[in-house]
Amino acid sequence: MAKAIPHMPASYLTALEPAAREWATKAQASLKENPFGVPITTGGWAGSGAVLNFGLTAYALHQAFPNLVDTAPVTRALDFLHGHHPASDRSFVSGVGAVSKEVAYGSNRADFSFIPGGVVPGVLLLKPDYPETRDDWPFFWGENEYVVPEGAMYISLANAGARLAQGGK
Repeated sequence: MAKAIPHMPASYLTALEPAAREWATKAQASLKENPFGVPITTGGWAGSGAVLNFGLTAYALHQAFPNLVDTAPVTRALDFLHGHHPASDRSFVSGVGAVSKEVAYGSNRADFSFIPGGVVPGVLLLKPDYPETRDDWPFFWGENEYVVPEGAMYISLANAGARLAQGGK
């Protein structure tokens, strides 16, 4: 919806503002849920997709409502994906970072290798609060399977982060 703002009447922006405020409030509350400031999923599938969605939403809302949403959520999402998470310091984007996932399941199947730029689901939180991410076994699909849409989402988020780092909007 935020991408449509330049093409819509001013009333559209006014109508979206309450939703943007609500999102900003929830994003601020996520800072209290964990020290990483991003939504970490708890369930049968790890949550890199939720983190990517969080970062991309923050970027879109920052563009539309810079007074409500700052750039910090974008940076926190990228930091999490690049290794600032509860399981290890390993990047969930293969080939990105000093240490990254090098055993993952994708079109490379069972050859215990990786596809540069592939994004894995990442860390899985097991009850009560045990973070798990196996780095040596690609068959834990909820942690180590490449998720095709997440590769494209990562490229978009990385570009957004680069634009913000260069002082752009």
